[in-house]
Amino acid sequence: MGSTVTILFSDIRGFTEYTEQYGDEVAFQVLQEHNEIVRRHIGAFSGKVVKTQGDSFMVAFTTARGAVLCGAAIQREVAEKTQAESGTRIAVGIGINTGEPIYEGGDFFGSTVNLAARVCATAGPGQIFVSETTRHVAGRLDGVEYIDRGLHELKGFQDQQRLFEVAWKAVPPGVPDEAEISAVEGAVQRALGVLNRVLGIGHRDDPAFRPLLECQAKASELRLSLSRAVAEQRGYTVKQVDQAMLPFADLLTLVTGREHLDDQRWGQLESGVSRAFGRPLAAAATRGRLFVGTERESPRISVPPPPRDPEPPRAERPRRLPTIPDPPAPMPIDARVQGIRWWVSLLEGWQAWKASGMAQAHAVRAAVTRHPYLLAVALRESPNHDEGRLCPGYFALLEHVEDQSPGFVRTAVDQAAAAVGSGEPAALDNALYGLLVGRGRLRETFADFVREVMIAAIPAPGLWTDATVTEREESTSVVTRPSAAVGDPGEARQELTETQHRAGERRFALTIAPLTARFFCLRGVELRNPRDVELRLTRAGEGSDHGWSLRVRTDQLLHSPPRRLTPSGTSLPGLGRNYGDLWIGVFNPEPAAPAVYELTVTITVQSPPGIRRAFSPLGRGPR
Repeated sequence: MGSTVTILFSDIRGFTEYTEQYGDEVAFQVLQEHNEIVRRHIGAFSGKVVKTQGDSFMVAFTTARGAVLCGAAIQREVAEKTQAESGTRIAVGIGINTGEPIYEGGDFFGSTVNLAARVCATAGPGQIFVSETTRHVAGRLDGVEYIDRGLHELKGFQDQQRLFEVAWKAVPPGVPDEAEISAVEGAVQRALGVLNRVLGIGHRDDPAFRPLLECQAKASELRLSLSRAVAEQRGYTVKQVDQAMLPFADLLTLVTGREHLDDQRWGQLESGVSRAFGRPLAAAATRGRLFVGTERESPRISVPPPPRDPEPPRAERPRRLPTIPDPPAPMPIDARVQGIRWWVSLLEGWQAWKASGMAQAHAVRAAVTRHPYLLAVALRESPNHDEGRLCPGYFALLEHVEDQSPGFVRTAVDQAAAAVGSGEPAALDNALYGLLVGRGRLRETFADFVREVMIAAIPAPGLWTDATVTEREESTSVVTRPSAAVGDPGEARQELTETQHRAGERRFALTIAPLTARFFCLRGVELRNPRDVELRLTRAGEGSDHGWSLRVRTDQLLHSPPRRLTPSGTSLPGLGRNYGDLWIGVFNPEPAAPAVYELTVTITVQSPPGIRRAFSPLGRGPR
C-alpha cells in the first residue's frame, strides 16, 4: 500500500443483548454470518483485513472511495438480512478515517488509526461516520450522500473533530430477486445506449440550438441517475427505467427513422417529444434538421421501442457490482475555441486525468509536484507559464465546476457561442470564462476548492510559499521571496537571534490575482517552549475570512482538517507541541479583479506565568 491509507473499523451493536435473548449458539451463528458479509464486501472493494477482535474488524483500503462504498454495501446487506426479524436485532456501526499511519509488522498504528476507532465508537447502530478528511478525499461518489453531523469531542484528541454520516437506504420489503435485478440491469444498459446516442445528436444549422441543449442536459442527468442505480442495485424498476427513457427513444426514432414511420406512429412520436421537450425540438426532428454523430444526410434506421419483458433469470447468478458502460471517448476540441489557449489546455488536462483512472487527490499531488505555485497563477494567465504546461494542472478546478454543474464541459462551448453569436474570439473567451464562474459557482465555492487542494498537497509535496518561517528555541529563520514574480525560485534568508528583532506584531501585504491563492508556512523545530500563534486577515481594513489554516504534526501527518480564518482573528496554540507546521492559505474568490489583503501574524512563547514574551517572524513584504 502507499503512504496514504484509509482505515475502516466496524463493530456489531447490540450483540450482548442478542446473545442474552437467543443464547450462545444462535448468537455464534449470527456472528459467523456477519463476518461472512463483511469479508465478502471487503474483498469486493479491494480492502485488506488488518485484524479482528470478537465482532470487530479493522480494514485498510488504498482509496477512501473504496472504504466508503464498502461500508455502505455492508450496511445494506446487514439491513436486508435483519429487516424481517422481531425483538432484539444486531446492527453494525462503522467509522472511517484517511491519513498516513505508521506501518510495521503487518499492522497500522498512530493517530490516523486512533481517530478511525473513535469515529467508529461514535457511530450508532446502522450508521457510517467518516472524518472530514475522508469526506473530502473520497469526494463525490455516485449513490452516496454526506450529512454534516457537526463537531465532536473524541477521547484522545484535543481539537473537536467534524464528522459526516454517509447516508444509505435500507432495502425495502419485497427486495427484488436475482431475476428482477438482472432485468433492471438490462433495462438500464438499453437506456444508457439510447441516452448516449441522444447526447450525440446535432443540429444541421445551429450548433447551439437551445431546445436540443436542454434535452441533452436532461439526458445527462438521467444517465447519471441510472448509473447510480445500476451501481447500487436499487432505485428503479424495469417499468420505471423504460418510462424514463421513452421520450428520448421517441426523439431518436424521429431523428433516425422517420422515413419508415406511418402517419399514426409519426403523430404519436411527435406528440410525445413535444410534451417532454417542447414543440421546437419536435419540429426540428420532424423537419430533418437534426442528425446523429457525423451522419448528416444518410438514410435513417428506425429505433424500436424498448422491450417491456424482463430478461430471463440467470442460474446461480453471483451478486456483483454491475459493469457501467465506459464513458464516451474524449471530446474533440471544438474548432471555435482552438485559439482560446486556457480552455483548450484545461479541457485536455481534465480529459487526460479522467482517462488515467488516477484518484483525484493523487493527481493533484502530481500536479503540485510539477508546479508548486499552481494556485498562485490565474487560470486565464496559466498558458503563459512553463510553455503552457502549467494550465492542465488546473484539471481539478474543472472537475470542481463539473461537480457544481453536471454536464458543464459538454455544453459550455455551445452555450458560450450562443451568447456571443458571431462575435470576436475575445468575446467567446470572455463568455466561456463567465460560464465557468457562473454555472460553476466559483465565487461561492472557490474557498472549498482551495481547501481540497491543501488537504491533498500538504505536507507533501507542499505548495509554493511567499514566506517560510522556521522557529527554533534561540533563533528564527525567515525565507521570503524578493521578487514579485509568482514562481520565481529566488529566496532571501534572514537568521534572527536578538529578541528585539523577533518580537512584535508584523503585517504582510498581499495582492492576490482573481481566483488564486497564496501560502505561508510556519515551522516549530525542537522547541522546549511551545509557541502560540495569532492570525488576522484584513481586506480594506476590515476583517476577512478568505483564508485557511492547516496544522501538520511533527511526524508530518495532518493534525486536523483545515480551519477557516475568522474575521476577528484566529488563535492556534501549541506550535512545536500540538503541531509542528502551520500552513496558511489566503485566497481571492473574485473572478475578475485582484484583491489586496494584509495578514498579521503574532507568535508568543508559552512560558511560566509572568515570563511571557512575543515573537513575530514574518516581516513586511509587499506583493
